[in-house]
Amino acid sequence: MKWSLPIRRSRPAVGGRGPLRRGARALAVGCALALAVGALAQGRADSKRVSPEVQQRVAQAKERLRLTPQQETQLRTLMHEQTQRLRAIQAKYGSDESLNARGAKAREARAVQDDFHNRLAGVLSPAQMAEWDQMASEWRAQARERRQQQQR
Repeated sequence: MKWSLPIRRSRPAVGGRGPLRRGARALAVGCALALAVGALAQGRADSKRVSPEVQQRVAQAKERLRLTPQQETQLRTLMHEQTQRLRAIQAKYGSDESLNARGAKAREARAVQDDFHNRLAGVLSPAQMAEWDQMASEWRAQARERRQQQQR
């Protein structure tokens, strides 16, 4: 007489109810959740990341304008928002260098810059705002020089 272990035959998985299907589904849900959490964390990290140029400008403004801690925080927030909005405009038009696209991009960027300036005027005193305008003029001149050197 042969001894054999009873073979348990499970019902075929109908509608995803078998033990294998449940395990696979749980694994898939777990992986999707892990990816979603990772993507969310990356998105938050990207939105909190401040470019070195913004950090440098905030540091210069803090020194030259004698900003209060509250003004520094507000300035950093405004500059971060402006940077994000300008990047979105750049991404919107991508590599489209047609005359219409360049004009539209310039108009939208100018609107963002005007909005930033108006909001900044609500944070800084008139004397600080005049000094800010002087700093911005210096930054534009430096950018112009860099562009001219790159073209040579």
